[in-house]
Amino acid sequence: MCSESEGARAGIVDPQRRVAEAWMRAVATCDEAAALALSAPTILYTNGGHLGRYEGHDGIRDMIEDVARLAGFIEVTVQSVLAEPGTIALRRLETYTLPQGGVEIPALAFVDVEEGLVTRWEDYKDLRTLNAITE
Repeated sequence: MCSESEGARAGIVDPQRRVAEAWMRAVATCDEAAALALSAPTILYTNGGHLGRYEGHDGIRDMIEDVARLAGFIEVTVQSVLAEPGTIALRRLETYTLPQGGVEIPALAFVDVEEGLVTRWEDYKDLRTLNAITE
């Protein structure tokens, strides 16, 4: 049985977790309308310096355009979630289908959610596997 404070914490974190996961699915499936509906106007997306920085709703549109180029070649699976009020950590596995076969890229995102909207998505990917193929 949860204590009152644990129950209150879960009441805050669960909706934020759902927002973070829904935002990720919207972007991965190129559902621009859903991604924008879940994004704060000032959202900031960074990708550990690998792919750049996307800011605001125009940045989300640009990111979805970039993801659309991978349509049919990428599958995203959430492996675990850690959540604290305001910040959700999503550990994922991104599987890319390339001519050389399937490539799995471990990823981790720290997501800030305020008032039902994603305000920050800080993404980190282990690109060693992909780098080994392209070398």
